[in-house]
Amino acid sequence: MAISRYAEFETVKDQSTNRLRLESFPYIRAEELYDSVNDVIITFTDGMRIDTLAQDYLGDGRYWWVICLINDLDLPFGDRLLPGTVIRIPTNVSVILDKIANKIKKAI
Repeated sequence: MAISRYAEFETVKDQSTNRLRLESFPYIRAEELYDSVNDVIITFTDGMRIDTLAQDYLGDGRYWWVICLINDLDLPFGDRLLPGTVIRIPTNVSVILDKIANKIKKAI
């Protein structure tokens, strides 16, 4: 049986949301990543996919996780992402990556 790449991470409970998460890097609230001046706000419709939105807006479908992070979507393919859900998409992924890197540096 394959070993999960997440097996070494501990599960922690976030005190503010009371939700469980993996302690893979310091917790980042979605609001910490907002750039309200430049972010694009769309309404998710039937047939949309997060990886396609990442490709269209961020230039690379592999940045789907950035859209999930900025929208606090822990299950992007589950029932939390329904048609009508308002999605925030950053227009500059480098700004988001820099914010994440800075948060990690402060935690080390």
